[in-house]
Amino acid sequence: MSNELRQHIRTALTSSVKLTHPDTGTIEVKTKDISDGGIYILSTITNLPPVGSQVKVQLIDTPFEAPVLDMLIVRVDPHGIGLKFLE
Repeated sequence: MSNELRQHIRTALTSSVKLTHPDTGTIEVKTKDISDGGIYILSTITNLPPVGSQVKVQLIDTPFEAPVLDMLIVRVDPHGIGLKFLE
């Protein structure tokens, strides 16, 4: 029996993004994957905001200025953070 609890299928996506939080400032990181529910960002930075924090995320390697999205940190692990899209 699988322990898979994901609601959305993930698609591999490597893209540079800016992640901004009032306490930690703005950092540039890479995405690992994306789904209809959120994205996973690769980062070994230790001073990331905790689970439950709201952050702003913007793609930065696009030929146009991408929108800034409000997202919620739902998971932090040694390799990065899981972010949920806020509506």
